[in-house]
Amino acid sequence: MPLLMLFLTSFGIGFSGALMPGPLLTVDIAESTRRGFWTGPILVLGHAIAELAVVIALAVGLLKFMNSDLAFKVIGLVGGLALIIMGGMMFYDILRNRLTLDDSKPASGSGLLIGKGITTSLSNPYWFVWWATVGSALLTKSLSHGFVGPAVFYIGHILSDLVWYSLVSFLISIGKKFLVGKPYIILISLCALFLLFIGATFIIDALK
Repeated sequence: MPLLMLFLTSFGIGFSGALMPGPLLTVDIAESTRRGFWTGPILVLGHAIAELAVVIALAVGLLKFMNSDLAFKVIGLVGGLALIIMGGMMFYDILRNRLTLDDSKPASGSGLLIGKGITTSLSNPYWFVWWATVGSALLTKSLSHGFVGPAVFYIGHILSDLVWYSLVSFLISIGKKFLVGKPYIILISLCALFLLFIGATFIIDALK
């Protein structure tokens, strides 16, 4: 596979995956109401760190462990619990009346957002399944180009995430004026409910 085709394939498959609703998209929507456009790029930075760790893990031969039932169960249980805690904290902030769109109040720091980008990625067992199947297949094809191939594959994949999540943050930030008051509380509540649902789903699947 030529390098240009590898880049386009990686970008296209990555973009189709990014479009699917998940924990990272939920956090992006919730945080963008406070931080605006830069939420997407900062979250993707954390996501990129997690994905780089997975690419390195695949390169050193940890694919068998990542694709095992034990890994799926452990990641599902721990990750599901992490998402439930995150969703619960959102509801706690709502009950304590801590949520506001007042720009005079400080928003979450960049370090915290990077951490959320890493956490929401690592807490998703299906993210690992993707890397253990589709991701590893593409990575294997890229190895025919030496070290350049995996780099092109990784860049194409991360760019797809950067484009999508930045676009979501941009649309949320320009529409923030429509989210004042109850609409904002409803939006955050829906995000929290989705995290609780996804977290519970991960745990149930891990226990099956």
